[in-house]
Amino acid sequence: MYLYLSLALTICAAIGFGYGLFRFFRDQSALYVRMIIFAVGCAMLGRLFETLQLLVIGELYNGFHVGILGIIGSFLFLFSANFGQMDSIVDDGSSEFLKTRIISLAAPLVMVAIWCMIAIPKGLNESTISLGIETLFIALASYFHLKHLIIKDVAFGLIRSIRSYNLLSLIYAFLCMIEMVVESFNLPIVWIAIVYILQCAVLLAFVPVLERGVKKWTT
Repeated sequence: MYLYLSLALTICAAIGFGYGLFRFFRDQSALYVRMIIFAVGCAMLGRLFETLQLLVIGELYNGFHVGILGIIGSFLFLFSANFGQMDSIVDDGSSEFLKTRIISLAAPLVMVAIWCMIAIPKGLNESTISLGIETLFIALASYFHLKHLIIKDVAFGLIRSIRSYNLLSLIYAFLCMIEMVVESFNLPIVWIAIVYILQCAVLLAFVPVLERGVKKWTT
């Protein structure tokens, strides 16, 4: 069952990545968009490794493995897109946005709190440290996803047009953290299935939702 769920997640990520390549790499699309497409591609590669590992040995290694690098890469691209390409446009560093910056800390704090739920009872070991590294990148990305959900919009509705995408990304970050919990504590397969199915839906929706928002930039 776990193998089939992992395979489904890999396929959904591959569909999302392929659609992104088809829609946005035929012309000179914005770097912001391309980085998000690469994020989906990294998720696909990470899940592919996990699927192959399950197929070959029947279980995932309980510690750091190459698949984790795919998830880290995915959130690194999501973080870089918002921090490097978008945040300087919507936040000039003035005190006007101080409240927004403080509220936005709620997202990474929740991610870290979820990791602590795993690390405190299990202690620091190879597994929890690996998950902690993954959590760090998830937390960094989630800060900007929440920030760009609530920050005051700029001219031409730049932020408003991609709020749905940022909400989807925030949900994806939360689902990845919940996945850590259900797997770390060996919860019933139904919980793993729910988390994986929701992730499948998010990875399929990523690019179409982003595409709909980006179209508003030019209309």
